[in-house]
Amino acid sequence: MSTDPLSAAFARRHVGRVLTSWGRRELIEAAQLIISELVTNALKAAAEPPAPPDPYIWIGLHQANGRVVLEVWDPSRTPPKLVDPGPDALGGRGLLLVDDLAADWGYRWPRTGGKVVWAALKTEG
Repeated sequence: MSTDPLSAAFARRHVGRVLTSWGRRELIEAAQLIISELVTNALKAAAEPPAPPDPYIWIGLHQANGRVVLEVWDPSRTPPKLVDPGPDALGGRGLLLVDDLAADWGYRWPRTGGKVVWAALKTEG
């Protein structure tokens, strides 16, 4: 996925289609909010110096251990940080939303570079 400003919208649409095909419509709203936040953060990270000449991010979904897992890769090695932005801040609440909606979330550094930020949603059955 390119780092186009519409990337979050494309990611939301993709997540909705995949979850519908898996019969997990009850997770769509939370999953779309989470993927929007993760993609937005990845777009910012991909633009940080030294930004690659053609920055890309990737998203993925899979099911594991009774959960649906959303993943977003970006080229930055800077880990995500959960912070309290304060009442007057214009941003910085995305990971708070992810933390609230997801059963669990975290990040990992793949050998190929960059980082993957993931969020797992519990499923019913």
